[in-house]
Parts: sequence; structure tokens; C-alpha cells
Amino acid sequence: MARLGNVFNNKEDIKKEELHPRRTIKWIHYTKLKENPGQYCPERDKEEIEALADLIEAAGEVIQNLSVSKLDTDEYRIIAGHKRCKACKLLVEERGLKQFSFLPCVVSNLSSVQEEFQVVASNGYHQKKAYELMHEILKTEKLLKEHPEEFPESLQKGRMIERLSRKMGIARSTIQEYKQISNNLTSEAMEKFKNGEIEKSAAVTLSKMPEESQKRVIGQGITQNVEIEKYRQENLEPNSVEIKVSFRLLDIGKYDKSTVTRDALVKFLKGKFGYNSYAVTQGEFTISCTSKTISISGKTVSWERYVKLLNLYCPRKEEEDKPVENTIKECNEDSMKKTPIPEVLSKDTVNVSGNELQSTEQAIPMDTIIEEDDGGAEAPEEEMILPDSEEQSVEMIPEETVHSTGINRQAWIGNLSTKDMAQYLSRNLSVSTLKSPDQLFNWLSDIVDNDGRFLEEGNQVR
Repeated sequence: MARLGNVFNNKEDIKKEELHPRRTIKWIHYTKLKENPGQYCPERDKEEIEALADLIEAAGEVIQNLSVSKLDTDEYRIIAGHKRCKACKLLVEERGLKQFSFLPCVVSNLSSVQEEFQVVASNGYHQKKAYELMHEILKTEKLLKEHPEEFPESLQKGRMIERLSRKMGIARSTIQEYKQISNNLTSEAMEKFKNGEIEKSAAVTLSKMPEESQKRVIGQGITQNVEIEKYRQENLEPNSVEIKVSFRLLDIGKYDKSTVTRDALVKFLKGKFGYNSYAVTQGEFTISCTSKTISISGKTVSWERYVKLLNLYCPRKEEEDKPVENTIKECNEDSMKKTPIPEVLSKDTVNVSGNELQSTEQAIPMDTIIEEDDGGAEAPEEEMILPDSEEQSVEMIPEETVHSTGINRQAWIGNLSTKDMAQYLSRNLSVSTLKSPDQLFNWLSDIVDNDGRFLEEGNQVR
């Protein structure tokens, strides 16, 4: 005889089953799953699908079931899971991982209206908070470090930032910002970030500030990024006068001229001053440096921020913006290319303009051995471009005219001015001679001594 309690329990189980019907998971081949025409949130690009494929491959399976409705005998229309289906297709067809050919699906018997609504509902997924995403990044990083063998080979090598970016489908710059927040935000600021009282942009700005400054900002109830930036500029960063004074005290202009870009200046300043813990004091003005920061009269900023302040308060002049190597190249790209003139001159330094030419690793354009002036005279395609002089010089007599009067080549060259000599070298010597170190050296040896002075007939120094 059945017990009374069992009867009531059976009725209760029946009610539960009616309220929560059991769902049967059906494994369906990806080729049998068709896209829903009502899907309005397609993937942004293939990288998004590749990132999802990496996650599925790392997990070893599709964790979340797809929702589908039956079309024909063996075909189904996707309600939720379009990207998961495409990711599995990529794993099978492009990576040869056939174990992902079948996807777990829940088949629903819905009306067209219900199906359309579920497509909309499936796109309203949970949007992670910034703090939750940071936690997810840190957790993933921990797993990649401690258990790399559990992940695909593509995620086992390379810089951690790049591996996290590939695995999570997040830009590297974004991951770096979250790591900076995690490493530098104070506990008080982190609590507000966790509760959503501080947005990500504000958290990034706070994380760049010293700990005591963060506490003061939080203590004053400042939570908006605009207000935090304003506070930092007014209270924590060196002002325009302090930046300009530091620029002169550190003699940065000397190094800035030879730097290709201001971004490259950051690395140089770290090496020159930061790693040496450089410090200088002038009256009440003090500068102290570390590998990461520069402190000016007690106001500390990172080297990256310091260079940005240099851009703001000490902009480079136009003539300093052009790198030296580019100036040399523009002087005459054809004639200067692969012409190691300094290597030749290093044997016997030649003084053409009265100033000693220093041997360097770069070819030196001819206009660097004459006085600086304004303007520039155009030259034929295979000739060096030389600047015009403001001073009036005696017109150079054509060589053939001189020779017709009986004056030899050496005497004629000895009467040339500095500018005329430079013009002669660039215009009268053949391109092959200019490009041949041996020929050029032999020619110079015939007209100058080891000190670079012109020789007269009989090898007498004039």
C-alpha cells in the first residue's frame, strides 16, 4: 500500500517538472546550424571570432549551450550562439580540430514572435564592470603563468601582454591600463573602483599619482576624471616655469637636437639621468631622478609625462624637428648614398674650409664644410646642392680658360676661395670620382699636404 507522503511528494515533483521542464541537449553538426535573419549584432571582425575560438580551444569544449529552433528534418536555426558556431567552424576548417564539429544545443519549440524576442534577449548579455574585467585579466594571467601547458601552443609563448590580448580579445593598451590600476591604485581608491564609484578612466589617472596624493583626492570626494586631471595639474605636476628651468639645468636641448623624436627622448633621459639617480640643486630649485620618475621641487611625474610637458612648454624649433640623418639624405640622396667619404678622410684629415673635418660614420654633405648662410642654389640632378653666400665672391674663372693662359691646374686651384673650392668639388669632378673613395683621396693628395694645406709646385707648402 502506497504511503500518503509518497503521494504528496509525487504531486509536488510533477508540479516542479511542469514549472521547470527538462531540457534535452542535442549535439548538432555546425554545418546543420543556420544563421537567424533576425540577428542584429554580428561580430565586429574576424579577430573577435578568433579570440572566441582560442577560448573554446583552451576550455576544450563549448561551455554554454546554443539555443536553436527546428527548421527541417536535419537543419536548425540559431537563436543564441551565432559567434560560438562560427568559432567552432574556424577551429574545424582552419585549425583541423574536428572534435569541435558538434555543438551542444537546446532545441526550443517557439512561435515566430517568441523566437524573435529571444534573439533580442540573447543580445542583452551581462556587461562586465571595469573592475570585473580587471579581475578576469589578472586571473587569466595567473593561469597562463602557472599552467601554460593547459593552453594552446599559440598562448604559451610571447610577451604576457600580447598573450592576454590574443586570448581575451582585448587591446594591449587596455590590458596595460588595467594592470597599472591593479598595481598602483590604493586600497581606498580600489574599493571605490570596485563599487563603480570611480570609472576606469579616473582609475587610470589616479594610478599614475603618488599614494599620498591618491588619498587626498579620495578624501576630498573627487571621483570624476576631469576633476582628478585638474587636481593633478594644479597640485602635483611641475608648472611651465619649473619645466623650462629643468630643461636648462639638465641641458636637455643639447640632447634633444640629436633625437629623432620626443618619444625617443624618454628612453635617453632615463638612461642619462634616471638610472644614475641624478640630482641637482640650485637655490630652492631641486631636481632628483629615478629610473621611473623625475621630481622637480617636490613634484613628481613619470619620464613619459615629463616629455609630454616638454612638448607643451618647451616645443622644439622647426630646424630641430628634422633629424640630422634626414638633412644629410635630402642634401643629395643619389650622390651621398654609399659614399664613405669620412672613412677616406680619416687617413689624412683634409682641411678644405680652414676647419678640421671630423671623421664620422655618416657621409657629410659638402655644404657642411662652408659657412652657414641663407638660401640655396639649385644644382643638376647628380650634383651636390650648395648654399649661396651672402658675401659677394669673385666669379670663378672656367678651368679651360685658365689652362689656355698657361696656368697649371694646381696653381689655379690654389687661387680658389673656400666657396669656389666646394663648387669645384661638386660640379667639376665626375660623379664616379666623387663616389670612389680611392680616386677622391688620390686627387686630394695631389693638391694638399697632411695638414690639409694647399701645395705649390715643387711640393712647397704655401
